[in-house]
Amino acid sequence: MTFPVPRRIVQSWLVVVAAFAVGLAVLDRLPPMIAGTPHGIRVYATVADAERALGARLWLPAYYPDTLAWPPARIDAWPGPPSMVALHVNARSDGRERLILVQSLGSPAGPPDVLLASADTLTSTDVLVRGRPAVVTRVVVPGGEVVHDVHWDQGGRRVTLRYHGPVEELLLIAASMARTQS
Repeated sequence: MTFPVPRRIVQSWLVVVAAFAVGLAVLDRLPPMIAGTPHGIRVYATVADAERALGARLWLPAYYPDTLAWPPARIDAWPGPPSMVALHVNARSDGRERLILVQSLGSPAGPPDVLLASADTLTSTDVLVRGRPAVVTRVVVPGGEVVHDVHWDQGGRRVTLRYHGPVEELLLIAASMARTQS
């Protein structure tokens, strides 16, 4: 024997389920908002943690100017596709972010704005980084500071560096990365 379910009970149940789903979505977004990271970004404490989670070795520069601190102050990963990781390196003197190193994993792609803020291009120049074609761009970042970016594709990755310093140092950092990779 079956009993008819009153329409009002079904509607009430659907409202409860919908409210529960909305609550879960809000709770999912709460930790990144508290940490100050955009939704979808994973933050790792160390390069080794990021490599384990991503299942890939990260390319790291062999050369750093003395003005930069190591290890990175923050390591962010974007699930993609393709997966990307950004290493944020601060200055030794004032702790401000001075270098952002972004690399896509698996296929060359430019970084999304959540990993590397979009910037207004002033000039762009083709260069070689250890024999590979690259592009150096002078850009104005949000806040008005003029910085330099360099990017190139290599081994199924796009590597992008943004540096708050002389373009000559940026190219040395970039060349040291290419030198350590196949």
